[in-house]
Amino acid sequence: RHNHPGAEEIIFVISGHGEQMVEDAKGNPVVAKVGPGCTIYVPESRFHSTLNTGDQPMQLFVVYSPTGPELVLRELPDFKLLPA
Repeated sequence: RHNHPGAEEIIFVISGHGEQMVEDAKGNPVVAKVGPGCTIYVPESRFHSTLNTGDQPMQLFVVYSPTGPELVLRELPDFKLLPA
C-alpha cells in the first residue's frame, strides 16, 4: 500500500493475475481481480497496491503523470531496466 503525492498512475497488466486495490475518494479500499489486458487508473495521491495471486510473475506497464515516482522503483532489489 503506497501512494504517489502529486502524481496519477495508469497500470496496464501485460501478464499474470492479481488483485488491485485503489482507495476511493473517502479512503475506502476497493479491490478488483486483474489479469492480462486490464487497465487500472489511480488518481493523484490515492493509496493503492498490487498483489500477485498467480503462480507466475506479473508484468505491468506503468505510466506516471507527471513523471518522477518511477525513479524510486530503481532502488528495488529486483528492478530490471530493459533496453529500448
